[in-house]
Order: sequence, then structure tokens, then C-alpha cells
Amino acid sequence: MSVVETDKVDGVAVNGNELRLLISDHLDFKDEYSHLNCLQDKINSYLGFIENGQYKEIYPDNEVDSVVIEIHFKYKMSDNCKKFITAVNNQLSELGIVCITVENQ
Repeated sequence: MSVVETDKVDGVAVNGNELRLLISDHLDFKDEYSHLNCLQDKINSYLGFIENGQYKEIYPDNEVDSVVIEIHFKYKMSDNCKKFITAVNNQLSELGIVCITVENQ
């Protein structure tokens, strides 16, 4: 699974009362505009997954108090991507969701 497969959750886990969702981003930033659009679509898909309570199908007995979306980038984030993630976090914080990033390079 990957960032381009918006109909799939790349990874999901519950640790205590925290729901953690993984996005696996293997794209480089040569076509930055398309890349950021894919990432936005994936995040929006995850918001639907959260809001619809689909995680309860996997973890029916867990109460979730907090949500973290963890994005693992294969390539170093561009400056615009960093700005995008900051904007995403500003919006997600209103919903009690945090987006964190991990860069492999």
C-alpha cells in the first residue's frame, strides 16, 4: 500500500487509547504538485476512515481518545511539503488529530 492508494489504509494500530494511522509515501518530489495532491487525497481518505468509525471494525473493544497520522517519507520533504504538513496540522488540531512525519533520507 502507498500514498497513491487512497482507498486503503497503509497501517493502523491502537496503543492504549491512541489510534495511529500510517501513510507510506514512496514518491519523490520531482512532480511536487501531483505529490502533494496525492498526499492531500490520502489524508482526506484517512479523515473519512476516522470520522466514519471504520477503525472500530478492526478494534471494536478499544476506546480512542487521540489520533495520530504518521507519514513515512522515502525521500526528504521539500520546503513546500513542510509548509503543507504545517497547514494540515493546523487544521487537524481542531479535530484533535496530530500529523507527524518521518523522513528516511
